[in-house]
Formats: sequence, C-alpha cells, structure tokens
Amino acid sequence: MLIQTKSDVDKIIIEVVDDVLKYCLGESNASIIYDFMKKRNCSLSGIPNSPETFSEVLRNILGFGSRQILGAPSILEEEILEILYKKLGICHSVQKPPDFPRQIRKLRETYGTMEDRL
Repeated sequence: MLIQTKSDVDKIIIEVVDDVLKYCLGESNASIIYDFMKKRNCSLSGIPNSPETFSEVLRNILGFGSRQILGAPSILEEEILEILYKKLGICHSVQKPPDFPRQIRKLRETYGTMEDRL
C-alpha cells in the first residue's frame, strides 16, 4: 500500500490495533474492548482521532498500578507502535513505557503535513 495521506495512515492504525488486540487477547476480548470504547463514544475506526480514549480503555479494562496484568496496556501499545512503524517503513524505537496517544498524533501530523505538500 502506498501511504500518501493521513487517511492512509488512519487505515493502517486501525488495522494494526485490530490485529494486535485479536492476536494477543483473542477475538472475544478484543470485542469487549471495542464495546467498552463504544460506551465512551469511540469506535475502532475512531482510534486515530481519539488515541487517549483507547489508552484509557485499555487501562480501565486491564488494570492500573499493582492491579495491572503485568503492564499489559503498555505492552500492547508498544507492540502496536512497533508494528505500525514497520508497516510505515519508519526506523524508530518505541520508548518504554510508550506515550501512545502522543505517538499516534505525531504520526498523523507528519502524514497530514506530507499530504498538504502533494
């Protein structure tokens, strides 16, 4: 896929998030996350515009602090970002723990700027 626009990046973000959640958590658990997001007025397709909501939902479902499932939200976000960077052909190491919303917004801004030049 030739990536030229912010819309192209959004499609890849959605695809990677869906693939990682289903692979790591299974279809039914991914569906639970998507249902919880819908209650927060954010769908899977809304993640590129609302990465903060996605991050919050992961933490609410998988836990906070000592009640957390071995840092699962951060691990999932790291995996999503690593695969996303690979698919976009970007050589970038993911900071740990990742600032998922910031990284998603930065990617979208970069491709939005490139789109303006076309």
